[in-house]
Amino acid sequence: MPHTSEPITGEPIWDMLGPGMPRGVLGLSDPDVHLIDGRWVMFIGGFSTGFRNRLYRARLPAGVEPDHGGWVLDREPVVADPPKGAWDAGGMHTPSYVSAHHGYPARLYYAGRATARHYGEGSAYAIGVLTLHNQGVWTRREVPVLRGWPGRASVLEPLVIPVEGGYRMWFLATPHEVGPGEQPDFELHVTDSADGIDWQPPRRFATTAEGFFDNAVYPTGQGWEMLLARGTNLHDTTPYPGQGLWVMRAASPSPDRADWSPPERVLDTDIPGTASWMGRGVCGPSVVPLPAGRRQVFLTGTHQAGSWWQGARFRLAQAGRLPVPSPYFFATGTINLTP
Repeated sequence: MPHTSEPITGEPIWDMLGPGMPRGVLGLSDPDVHLIDGRWVMFIGGFSTGFRNRLYRARLPAGVEPDHGGWVLDREPVVADPPKGAWDAGGMHTPSYVSAHHGYPARLYYAGRATARHYGEGSAYAIGVLTLHNQGVWTRREVPVLRGWPGRASVLEPLVIPVEGGYRMWFLATPHEVGPGEQPDFELHVTDSADGIDWQPPRRFATTAEGFFDNAVYPTGQGWEMLLARGTNLHDTTPYPGQGLWVMRAASPSPDRADWSPPERVLDTDIPGTASWMGRGVCGPSVVPLPAGRRQVFLTGTHQAGSWWQGARFRLAQAGRLPVPSPYFFATGTINLTP
């Protein structure tokens, strides 16, 4: 997938500045797409009209492939809100689904926020898990499976895959979510677990200088690929690291960085002509390999709108109504990448 200087526009599925947000939610981000029992399912984080960050599920109609439209979001979240005072009472974000594995049931890992603050100093995240029971009901584990440490108090953006020895998780470790005017201090770390609950001491996988925020890991006909994003320029800070997507390749989903090829940029959202819905970058990639080497990439973009007034003008033109008050505007959509 060589880098091209031509903009890749893609298509938004749900757009805070578009006409088609589902009833009951103000924004949706960080899609995680899987084929479950013969039907394509997306787990996604959402900000509800009750001003709560929750986890939701969307599905395609039976028999419809992921490179077609038609996603329908469930009206109710996957699980009830955490109780007041819980470690994740501030909100639930960035789901990562793992099917039943090694005798353990299906799980949904997520980033839980303890504080009212979403970003900047004072925001705090840890990683938790939901478990699927036989009745199709998800239950929340009352304590996180992974916490931060001194200097990197927040851990978020979990990406969990099944491996021969159990489970492997890549995640973001940072002092806090980047705030207005700040430069990102992002490191990706990786850890293994035999049972998906007790995790080994993590080790660094990508450096602060590289600036990667989250990733997707998936098999291909030639081995494995990892698609990496830098988290978007959420607050329109200048200067700021370049945004887009990068790919690395390996023979296996190894936790050892040396086993992966150097990162190759495959999407540059900084170039002129980039669609507004991902004009400040993209994050939360989820990849479905398609025939002929194509990659269907589901992701979230941050709109180029520099202020609420700019966003209002854009939405009035697109949908004939004003957007909700927000310091930034997300859109979740899909793009095609090809070799």
